[in-house]
Amino acid sequence: MKKGHIYTLVFMVVLSAVLVFALAAAYEAFKPNIAANQRLKEERAVLYAFGLDQGLEDREVHDTFTRLIKEGEAKGKQVYVYEEEGQVKGYAFPFEGAALWGGLSGYLGVTADLGQTTGLVFTKQNETPGLGGRIDETWYKEQFRGLPLHQDTTLRYGQQADYQLDTITGATQTSAAVLRTVNQLLHDVILAQEVK
Repeated sequence: MKKGHIYTLVFMVVLSAVLVFALAAAYEAFKPNIAANQRLKEERAVLYAFGLDQGLEDREVHDTFTRLIKEGEAKGKQVYVYEEEGQVKGYAFPFEGAALWGGLSGYLGVTADLGQTTGLVFTKQNETPGLGGRIDETWYKEQFRGLPLHQDTTLRYGQQADYQLDTITGATQTSAAVLRTVNQLLHDVILAQEVK
């Protein structure tokens, strides 16, 4: 016996409802794990910006973060303060900017005297894998450690008097977007020296 169109419609509606309910239930069940993983990712990024994530395992990240990192403020924005034995060692400033295919965000770490960078890390970027997405590669991020900062610093690619930054071949616009975003953060927040 052949079933009609109404049966097919009812079957599809019921099946869709069951699957939507199952997906929603799975999401709710895993919500704490999702939040914990997001927190872990953010804490690891901050530690990387300070040069403190040298192969830490997941369970060590939260302990290290809780022990060494405090919250601060700069120009009304939250910053992270690296403190050890009661002495401030550095700051991690969040940044957001536009790149070629979407936004990018992350942290730039600097020393306590705001005289040198300690690291750059991206928490979000949507650039093309193998091209602009290479900004997430270790070699690219590591070149942002130890860069000298002074009141009129504007970072540039190429060989400079006291540092060298290499761009990503084939990803000129993404590379330019990173420097544009970092330089804006330097001028608007970090070198304005309004950290509490």
